[in-house]
Amino acid sequence: MMVDPFAHSPKLLRVQRGTGLLVLAIMVCSTGQARAEISHDLSGFGTFGGAVSDQDFIYQRFVHDGGTINRDSVIGVQLDTRLGDAWGLTLQAKAAPSSHSDNAWEPTLNWAFISWRPTNDWLLRAGRLRLPLLLYSANQDVGGTFDFARLPTDAYSVSPTPDVNGLFFAKTWLSDTWEWTLEGYLGTAHTDWRFYLRDGLEPQLAAGALYNGLDLNLGGLVLSLRAGEHYWRIGLHRVEAEMDYGTLISEYPYVSLEPGIGYYQTLPDIPGPGVPTVDKISIDVLTLGAEIALPHDVRLIGEYVRRRFNNATAGPDVHAGYLALLRPVGNWTPYLYWSGIRSTDDALDLYELTNRARVPASLPNASLINAAQVVGADLRAALDQQSLAIGTSYSLSPTSKLKAEWMHVRTGRVSNFIDAPSGEDSGGRQFNVFSLSYSFMF
Repeated sequence: MMVDPFAHSPKLLRVQRGTGLLVLAIMVCSTGQARAEISHDLSGFGTFGGAVSDQDFIYQRFVHDGGTINRDSVIGVQLDTRLGDAWGLTLQAKAAPSSHSDNAWEPTLNWAFISWRPTNDWLLRAGRLRLPLLLYSANQDVGGTFDFARLPTDAYSVSPTPDVNGLFFAKTWLSDTWEWTLEGYLGTAHTDWRFYLRDGLEPQLAAGALYNGLDLNLGGLVLSLRAGEHYWRIGLHRVEAEMDYGTLISEYPYVSLEPGIGYYQTLPDIPGPGVPTVDKISIDVLTLGAEIALPHDVRLIGEYVRRRFNNATAGPDVHAGYLALLRPVGNWTPYLYWSGIRSTDDALDLYELTNRARVPASLPNASLINAAQVVGADLRAALDQQSLAIGTSYSLSPTSKLKAEWMHVRTGRVSNFIDAPSGEDSGGRQFNVFSLSYSFMF
């Protein structure tokens, strides 16, 4: 099993890009380490997973009634190099579906960082590594380390980016009965935000998947407590985001033509007073998590995420979370969980008002204006859905698991996880997703 040999609690590591930081780390660690014993540990992981739904529309980028292996499949390797007692380097590469295309797999160097442990209770790291957001964020690519067929998407999709380039610290306080850990980080990241346009607006915006690049500045603190078999965690994070294409539309002004007839100016190209924009979006993220041991070997796991947009009415301003019960029975670990995600009322109201707004075809620019209403609604990326999942894992060995899951999904007013067909809405739907996977580590 792959671990960070310099972390207090073993965790699998993931890196993306950051090769410049890695070169610098090697130079720093090489100085004064010539006489130190150098050791290497090579490990790997993978999941081969299939998923199929009972509907013909696409869910979570890949899932439909024809089945897919893209949603859950991944393969990766990790190299940990120990440079003396206190220093180390970690690299991890993986191949998985691209984060900026629905039609390609992409090999990436995902983690590249240097670790320094000056004392037993301090850990400092620099480079590219996983954002310390949720309970399983550090090992979410490694299916062999958890029993869910797939970590609940409603909560684990909220992260603005999986990895960060920057500086990280962890301070630990230990006693005979508990362990407190304070983690902090400050860094930058580039990621892609996916939208799906049902009809598009030619030639400016084509129908289908649209990926917009985001440059992020991030910082946060996470406090956790481990007491016996119980674990609690709270985090506060701040993000400032800039889109690659320029300023961001923060609100849609309403244009009244006559009583009962009007539309929303969703794009600068349609008639109206002008759309308000901001250079950066400011986002606050609160996370709460717990894993509690109950009687009869039952585990209760719960996480909650609040992602708040401070200067824009946007669908990604959400509440999300899940509650799960698991109980091992021999090599089997059956589980049950409920999960949900919901945009704020203001964001959902704006989505519905924009999505329904139409002007009579006889008015000038009517086709352009009406098409822009649907595009504007889709660009809100609003979410309102909940899921119930029943599944199990079966441990073939300490390093491999088979998993199976049935999930029932219900959408409320809208769900950006669904690629709704042209002329249809993603809200008011019910469907099932069936998953089967094999995960391994070496």
